Amino acid sequence: MYALAYPQGIPTNNPIFKFYAIFILLGGVVALFLSNYRAYKDGKDFNYFYTIFAIAFPSGIIGARIWYVIASWSEFASREWYKVFYFWEGGLAIQGGAIGGVLIGILVALKLKKDNPILRITDYCVPTILIAQAIGRWGNFYNQEVFGHAVSPTAWNFLPGFITSNMQNGNNYMLSSVKLPADSIAVPLFLVEGIINIMFYFLITYGYQAVVKKKYLDGDQTILYFIAYGIVRLVLEPLRNTAFIMGSTGGDLSRSHYKSLLMAIAFILVGVILLIANHLTVYLLNKKNIKSPLHSYHLASEYLDTKVNKTISQLKEEKIESKNESVKNEIKTDDSFLKKLKDKENKDE
Repeated sequence: MYALAYPQGIPTNNPIFKFYAIFILLGGVVALFLSNYRAYKDGKDFNYFYTIFAIAFPSGIIGARIWYVIASWSEFASREWYKVFYFWEGGLAIQGGAIGGVLIGILVALKLKKDNPILRITDYCVPTILIAQAIGRWGNFYNQEVFGHAVSPTAWNFLPGFITSNMQNGNNYMLSSVKLPADSIAVPLFLVEGIINIMFYFLITYGYQAVVKKKYLDGDQTILYFIAYGIVRLVLEPLRNTAFIMGSTGGDLSRSHYKSLLMAIAFILVGVILLIANHLTVYLLNKKNIKSPLHSYHLASEYLDTKVNKTISQLKEEKIESKNESVKNEIKTDDSFLKKLKDKENKDE
């Protein structure tokens, strides 16, 4: 017997449209709106990402499903082959979704959007994936899955009842076939992750540029998304209920947990390396007076300002030297004139 506090979709008795899929789609639509708005603020049309979204979003879903199926193959090995396509029942890995959606989106943008360097375009949209993830996680809430360890209900009694009631099951099984100890509640990781994702979105899109100021470059926000994703996974993975660690079904749980943490660390390390490489590349190109094809020229300000200031300083020094030389010549001329005048006066005498 399953504990079910809320219906899983619409209609409630036999859902055709499941909330899991609805929230994923809703998250995608909100991310599309934010991406268009960010591009619009930079002088683009408000429908800037419609075509890219129409291709990248389903590509992200496919990538998320492929990643999950590969990582949790033991879960599908004994099931009908077509079950691998039932993503609305749950089973999407954000890692695969982010990588698949971003890569396909970049390819489409390179083909259709040639008015801006590609890193400028990715900075419009990639950070908004964090908001899409925060909304999409509510699908896990309705599926009663991907929650944390069992804790005392009093630990989360500050939350609204409609959340806590779906995070406990008494003596029954959850919809995800997990049974919690009696008188306990599952940590609502969907909510924790959602709040952290929203926080990172604002830190990346507003806080980072406010801190680094002229050192900001195109591509920084895109790279910071992957660093943020790694940090979120590194923090939340140890809190996740063991039933929802990918690859743990029928396998070595500790090894699966270890692999998940390694993946999170990999996202962080690769992101940091790319962030350094992004700035180093622009620095070296500007040093050779070569414009980067991946960046907006005006945003390489830390290096351009340095070059401009250096040029101005050189011009000032040249002007001073020129002026000093002119004064010296005038002094020499005056000395010569005075000498000639004095010689003439002596001659007249």
